[in-house]
Amino acid sequence: MASRTRWFRAVGCRVAVEYMKARRLGLYVAGATVGVGLSYLLAVLPHTGPPSPEVPKAVAKKGEGKGRAPAAPVTAATVIATDMPVILAAPGTVEPFANVAVKTRVDGQIVEVAFKEGDLVNENDILFRLDDRLVKAQIAQAEASIAKDQASLRDAEATLVRREALIGRKIVTEAALDQARYAVEGLKASIAAGVALLESQKTQLDYLTIRAPITGRTGSLSAKIGAMVRGVDAAAALVTINQTKPIWVTFAVPQSELGALRRALAGKALADIKIPGGAKRTVVQGTIGFVDNQVDKQTGTITAKVIAENGDEVLWPGLSVEVALTVELKRGMLAVPAAAVLPAQQGMITWVIGPDNKVAPRTVAVERIVGQTAYLSDGVKAGERVVTDGQIRLAPGSAVNIEEPGRPPPAGTPASEERRMNGRG
Repeated sequence: MASRTRWFRAVGCRVAVEYMKARRLGLYVAGATVGVGLSYLLAVLPHTGPPSPEVPKAVAKKGEGKGRAPAAPVTAATVIATDMPVILAAPGTVEPFANVAVKTRVDGQIVEVAFKEGDLVNENDILFRLDDRLVKAQIAQAEASIAKDQASLRDAEATLVRREALIGRKIVTEAALDQARYAVEGLKASIAAGVALLESQKTQLDYLTIRAPITGRTGSLSAKIGAMVRGVDAAAALVTINQTKPIWVTFAVPQSELGALRRALAGKALADIKIPGGAKRTVVQGTIGFVDNQVDKQTGTITAKVIAENGDEVLWPGLSVEVALTVELKRGMLAVPAAAVLPAQQGMITWVIGPDNKVAPRTVAVERIVGQTAYLSDGVKAGERVVTDGQIRLAPGSAVNIEEPGRPPPAGTPASEERRMNGRG
């Protein structure tokens, strides 16, 4: 029993010793761990001191305005009160105001051409000269014949006077007196015939100089110097002249527009003549000047013409154009740029800018879009501002920053966003 007790004591002492060793080892490990950690902190944050008073300010600035989006850059326009033109549009063709085929009235040989192809000539300008030597000789012969007859007439009249004086004394007979009278009358008739022949020859001479019948532009020549031309050849035109100042533009519209055309004709309505093609379309103004007297039963259309001054000859015969005839002006409309009107589920809308530079979509009643202008009858008021570019960035209540048209996007606008807004990428 005593030996067992001593064994328990020996074992207990050994256990206690081992326990104390293990505890000291744990403290060593924990201390080492703490030391390593402190060394790491001292190495990583060697200069860490008290918190800087500027840090809270920087954090505050970064978080300042949180939840408020920046103002969206847009361009804007002001709604204006105006009259809306009711336009009747149709394709048209330019035609000369007058077209003359220049021909010769007499036979002859061309000895001179007094213009160049394509020249602008005035009425009565000389175009051609034909050989006139024979006609001039005939004129000289006719003048000589008249002079001879006039001399003979003076002699016959003197003879008649003498015989009338002698008839009372019975020196000459009645037959002789009658003969003298007939001689005078015959010479007078011969002189009249000679004068008529002379006028005919002079007319022939005038015909040998061919003049411009109208003011206009010449076409290509069909006869050159030295060519023989004949007056009986009705189909042979020496040159064609087109009058281009003023000029006609012919177009056709459905017969249902006849009433509108007639009202436009009565009011001398204006028309825009648009020349397509090129980077910039040219527009010339004209006035309606003609409505045909019947409807084409085959096509169901009626022909009308617009006259334009065409001072700079922008319009050329045969040119295809677009005619926009203003047949009526509708009063009390509102006008905005067409870019300000957009389609939406509820119809056509525009973004209206309020006094606080915040936007709201508003449904509008679009009467018509003419060119780059949209005419509205309801939805906005004159003087209000509407967004014309940059709508893609907007939401109801968004703040906007109105910029001048054509300005570059803000520096903070991503390039991909700019490409998307411009329809690229």
